[in-house]
Amino acid sequence: MKRFIFILCCIVLCIPSLPSVPLVSAERALLQTERGTIGMGSAGVALASSPSSFLFNPSLLYVRREEKGFFTLTGSYHDSIQPANFQKNLANPLLQNPFTHLSVSFSGNNVALTLQNQVSLNAREEGSGFTRYLGRTDTLLQLDWATGRSFFAFGLNIKALAVSERYPLDISHDRILSDFIVQTSLGKFENRESEAFISVGVGLLLDYDWFKMGVTSEHFAYALGSGSLQISADAILKTLDWGFSFSTPTYDSDNILHLFKLQAALDLVDLWSEEKREVRMGFDLKLQLLPSWSVSLKSGYREEKILSGDLLRFEFAKGIHTMGLSAQLGTFTLDLAFEIPIARYRGDSRDGRLVEGVLALSFSV
Repeated sequence: MKRFIFILCCIVLCIPSLPSVPLVSAERALLQTERGTIGMGSAGVALASSPSSFLFNPSLLYVRREEKGFFTLTGSYHDSIQPANFQKNLANPLLQNPFTHLSVSFSGNNVALTLQNQVSLNAREEGSGFTRYLGRTDTLLQLDWATGRSFFAFGLNIKALAVSERYPLDISHDRILSDFIVQTSLGKFENRESEAFISVGVGLLLDYDWFKMGVTSEHFAYALGSGSLQISADAILKTLDWGFSFSTPTYDSDNILHLFKLQAALDLVDLWSEEKREVRMGFDLKLQLLPSWSVSLKSGYREEKILSGDLLRFEFAKGIHTMGLSAQLGTFTLDLAFEIPIARYRGDSRDGRLVEGVLALSFSV
């Protein structure tokens, strides 16, 4: 183990001497499967809250090493809420920027295979008797592996993304639901080879039970389109995430289930990126009825930080408040979450940001 850590440190120290190349950012358009943390400001780099937590940081897979394996199936629907569509009495007031997401994961002791498929509709245009969109499909195959010893864990993931688009994609006003299902699931999409890529990500975790600290980078190495695999210090730093989490015990000293459990998380995301740097934070207050039956109330906050010097300074007018409600019923988990720009509370919609809503259902055994 010591030899492994020494080799890893040598690799990291040598990376800055490699040439800097443009960063591939297409992967950021594909949302994480772990929908439960959206209500917590989407913080999750060091948060082991569900069977899908390793999708944020591959080293979190090591936390589940004592389990023989698991299977997780997740489906979700996400859309923006535009009040003006209802005020104008549009025939299709919903489906502003909708997307559906389906994910399935298989895992052993320290390895997991995940397939994600997301269909999104963008660039909405109103037509005569229909609404027109640009349709996009993102299909991601991800392999995660983790190892560790005592309180330290190291994780590695390999991702392959395929992208396809379709334009125009029309949804008729007289059969909105059926058209949405047919057009997004059976319609023909054209492959976009230039946007496909393969990436290798790494993650580290310090786990002291009640306190965890995680560090991860999505692009330790990557290849765009038909290009060769590259290692770039610029890409590693721009996708570098650093997170902390705190949690109260699930059981007391007599192995009796606590009635309440509190989890809190803080993430610094894309630390060296001038376009996507963010601070994310949130908490989850869980009412534990049984070991596998619970209800959770979540709340959080997100804010973009264009300048690195703004990391510790907050401008709430530019931030986003998140809230969520989750219910675990045995092997099923239902999540409902919203992202609300703070400016909306003040009646200010000049920046064009909309309220976002997510409904997700997952099954895990």
